[in-house]
Amino acid sequence: MTLHGQTFVVTGAASGIGAATAALLRDAGAEVIGVDRNTAADFPGAFVQADLSTAEGVAAAAGQIPEGITGLLNIAGVPGTAPWRLVLSVNVFGVRDLTRALLPKLVQGGVVVNLASNVANGWAERREQIIAFTTAADREAALEAAGADPEVTGSSYRFSKECVRWLSLEAAASSLGKVRVVSVSPGPVQTPILEDFKKDHGRDKVEGAVALLGRAGQPGDIARTIGFLVSPEAAWINGTDVCVDGGLSAHRAVSAALSVTA
Repeated sequence: MTLHGQTFVVTGAASGIGAATAALLRDAGAEVIGVDRNTAADFPGAFVQADLSTAEGVAAAAGQIPEGITGLLNIAGVPGTAPWRLVLSVNVFGVRDLTRALLPKLVQGGVVVNLASNVANGWAERREQIIAFTTAADREAALEAAGADPEVTGSSYRFSKECVRWLSLEAAASSLGKVRVVSVSPGPVQTPILEDFKKDHGRDKVEGAVALLGRAGQPGDIARTIGFLVSPEAAWINGTDVCVDGGLSAHRAVSAALSVTA
């Protein structure tokens, strides 16, 4: 893969999937601009330290990104063990607002990749709620309303990634012929927040999934998928979600279907 002459913005670039993606893009010849609230030692490119949990933080980060970028990779995310308001602020409004701010700075034929999750496979069941939340002009009012729903506050990570699925579809539909937008949905990945993932979704469930697959996903597994999606070879892939979970979602879907018919 050759990406010489292209520039990509990677959020969450200080660790995990973000760091692996930034390194892969740099190795392919691209220029990389990393964005993270944490500093990154020896980052292979320019680096913007920013807090994406607030509108002001997003605006400050966007203001440091030049015109003519090739892609935006929204990888930054907060696990469900964090306070629910922070989860939704970063994982939903951080993605939404940074994408809106940077779309005008993308070149014709550019690409946006949003990191979703395989826990968001049932997003369509909450379509109306998700659309109302993600289109809210007043994020504080939207968060206050969400706070009254125990299903959202109790499963904030899942809901946030369901919102990412919708945001990706909506952005793809509104940017046809200009910019491609796709999402990527990993299963359990061996990153610094895997322990948080176990606490949030159930240790037995996550460790059982890893045992079933033979291993957890690695940051490089996801980074290589993202690398393909931003490449010219993926030019006709748009407005879809790519599940990268070793077949875990397929196993669960078949198991559920067979249990119903048994």
